[in-house]
Amino acid sequence: MSIVPKPYVKELRPKCIPSKERKIGETQGLGHSAQGFILPCCWMDTPPMQRDKKQEIFYQEKFKISNVDDIKKDILESKEWVEFYLMLQQAPNKAPDVCFKMCGEGKEFGKGIDKYGEE
Repeated sequence: MSIVPKPYVKELRPKCIPSKERKIGETQGLGHSAQGFILPCCWMDTPPMQRDKKQEIFYQEKFKISNVDDIKKDILESKEWVEFYLMLQQAPNKAPDVCFKMCGEGKEFGKGIDKYGEE
């Protein structure tokens, strides 16, 4: 018998994407950083040394609010952002750690941190 625990698999239920349980008006809104970047949610705004490499795509100079003319077209509809949302839906195992921490079902840590949508 091995003393090494089996991998703990968490199911990802992104609060930023509408679902059967979460309608469009009930989803987590976009966030933004103090450095001037729009983010998929406020939880993506972490100090640079604590960021998952997968979060870095949102911190490119081309996505800085002051560097774009149209936030929707230049940021939200960019290849990187579209691919991020597709990944959350089609390959959630590739999501940043913060997604599992805040939107993972069966999570052992972070449980009870987020009361979003609760009455």
